[in-house]
Amino acid sequence: MRAAAQSPVAAHLRVVGALLRREMSTRYGRSAGGYAWAVAEPVGMVAMLALVFSAIAHHPPLGGSFITFFATGYIGFAFFRSTADSTAQAILANKPLLRFPNVNPYDAILARVILQALTNIAVAFIVLGGAFLLTEEPVRIDQPRIAAAFGAATLLAAGVGSCNAVLFVVAPIWQRVFGILTRPLFLISGVIFLPEDMPWSVQQALAWNPLIHVIAALRQGIYPVYLAQNAALVFPATLGLGLLLVGLLLLRRMRREVASP
Repeated sequence: MRAAAQSPVAAHLRVVGALLRREMSTRYGRSAGGYAWAVAEPVGMVAMLALVFSAIAHHPPLGGSFITFFATGYIGFAFFRSTADSTAQAILANKPLLRFPNVNPYDAILARVILQALTNIAVAFIVLGGAFLLTEEPVRIDQPRIAAAFGAATLLAAGVGSCNAVLFVVAPIWQRVFGILTRPLFLISGVIFLPEDMPWSVQQALAWNPLIHVIAALRQGIYPVYLAQNAALVFPATLGLGLLLVGLLLLRRMRREVASP
């Protein structure tokens, strides 16, 4: 029993659990509004998009409800973006803790990925469920397809976030450059449009954006009539796995620079 309790795996699990509790306390537990804001932000964005586009168009690109259409798009995008952003800050936010010998950057990254993924699932359930009840949109809940879309988004975010977690520390200017380069993602990821409505040449270009596949697959799992042309989740999942491997290799190579004060 004693040997098992002191095994490396058990030690890492205890550290990850402790970091999870710390993250929950610092990010959401300081005030009652912490958890509410995680839901209020996507609700506000979806409401704003629905209000603006309903004023300039009679029908959404898919289905009969602007709220449901934008909710499916924004939740898919936010599932990736919030996890990638949170993971990218894992090392910077836990720098003081990395001085302890039993805490390493891998644990900090894993804790952030787990916490944000669980938060995203809860937010998606509340926002999408609320949209379905409010609009009475005829939907078909394909749970395996939705879970696969969320899984691919999380894996992609973990890969991007793990690379950035290292690069943000060793090359701080990259944080600004990355923010500028990814600013158009919201507009080109299919949140506010359907790729199938675009010319064929544009569709081919958009297919290189992994988030197009995530959001299309999510909508495919909700709308029974949607036949997505670009919903190959193997692309974002494979890309995310590759970037995760690169991020872990970077962390291993630059561990001393990352852990230094």
